[in-house]
Amino acid sequence: MKRLCSLAFTASALVLSMGGVASDSVSTDTTALRIELSGLQHVEGNLYIAVYDSGDTWLGKDTVLEKQIVIAESRQGELVSTRLQLPPGEYALSIFYDSNNNGELDTNFIGIPKEPVALSNNARMKYGPPKYKDAVFTLGSEPLTQSISMEKM
Repeated sequence: MKRLCSLAFTASALVLSMGGVASDSVSTDTTALRIELSGLQHVEGNLYIAVYDSGDTWLGKDTVLEKQIVIAESRQGELVSTRLQLPPGEYALSIFYDSNNNGELDTNFIGIPKEPVALSNNARMKYGPPKYKDAVFTLGSEPLTQSISMEKM
C-alpha cells in the first residue's frame, strides 16, 4: 500500500512537472471551479494542481487538466485562489506545494510526500493514498468553490 502511495504521488508529480500549464480561457460549455487554498500564508513558490475524472485514473498520469500556480500572483489575503473552467461532471483534485522549487513532488524512502499536499474535499491519507470516492465532487452548471487546507506547512 505504501508503494502504491509512492507511485501515485510520484506519477502525479512527474506528469505535472512535464505537462503544460492550463489556460484560464472560458468556454460556453464549461463551469467555473474556484479553488481556495489555506495554510500558505508564509510561503512563496509554486503549487501544482491535477484534475481527475475517474477512480481508474486517480493519482495517475491520465489527468483531465493540469495547472501550475504561482503563489505570489494568486494570493488573496490569507488564501491562494485560482479558477479552472471545466465541463459539468464529477472531478477530484490533487495539489502539492513545491517547497524546494524543483518542479516535482519529493517523497521519503517509502513514498510518503515530504512536501505539503492537499486533495479536494480535504480528503486525507489513511494507510495509503486517499480514495477517489473521498475526494470526488460534482461540478454542475453553477460555479463551485472548493476550499482546501494544505497539509504539513
